[in-house]
Amino acid sequence: MSNLLPGTPTRALECVAEKFVVDFAKNSGVTREPWHSQQSKAFYQRLIGEFIGQSQLQKWALDEVLMDTPEVTMAMLGQLCQRVGKKHHALVKVYDSVTALVAASVRLANDSTITRQQLSQVQQQLAQRVGKLETQLHGTDLTHLGIVHCEQVFARWQAGHYLSFSPAGRCYVALQELYWGAFGDAVRFGHSLQASELIEQVRALAISQLAHDVNASVRTRHYYYEWLMFPSTPEMMESKEALAWLGDDSDCEKQPVSFATTQTHRGVSLGMPRICSAMRLGSAMVDEVLIK
Repeated sequence: MSNLLPGTPTRALECVAEKFVVDFAKNSGVTREPWHSQQSKAFYQRLIGEFIGQSQLQKWALDEVLMDTPEVTMAMLGQLCQRVGKKHHALVKVYDSVTALVAASVRLANDSTITRQQLSQVQQQLAQRVGKLETQLHGTDLTHLGIVHCEQVFARWQAGHYLSFSPAGRCYVALQELYWGAFGDAVRFGHSLQASELIEQVRALAISQLAHDVNASVRTRHYYYEWLMFPSTPEMMESKEALAWLGDDSDCEKQPVSFATTQTHRGVSLGMPRICSAMRLGSAMVDEVLIK
């Protein structure tokens, strides 16, 4: 991630690379996933410029016509999965998208044999990588893995790495880091009791850090806009776009707190409490992001 958007807060976010690969795969299909906002789309397009502007991908990007051809898109996806996407959860989602593309390709007469072969090759490569990662995870102390990753993420929050985001946004960013990374693997592959204990540890840390960021007790209630207010910094617009993209799939009814936190330009969801404490806000966001 050291080469991603230099000089901006997003450089510290490991989840950006993982989610980008997933989004690139989803947008490589016959029907592309619609963006819920211009902010999300703008940030994603900026990421394309950053990630594709490297190594062999840059040569393919020089010709916009080539970029829209299935063969080049699949070659780019294969490169991105090897160089950018590293974690199990992201690769599983990419594999699902490619599998859907394989099924669609069989039904489309205008897809060439080369395209089908390339799709199949990428699918097989992904299956091998996913299988290898799952074998590694089954032989790992998942609880220790989750605890270490949790400590690392909250240490970054405490050190001010997420200060360009709103207080609630910092919590969402930290949870996304956990969700897409080793902590998420530990929760998904660990025993239910161990997973619950890890999540409760995150809940306590998130509530405590949220309260610290607004200089209040965990039960002190504030109007929602105090939680959603971005600090005035040169990176404010960049941070807003990044947060909108990270939470682009938040549902205003199913994840009202996450939706209100990330989609600040779309109005506050009805399920977002107008007056809430760090305890209520942090606990709800943990449930929405980590317990699905």
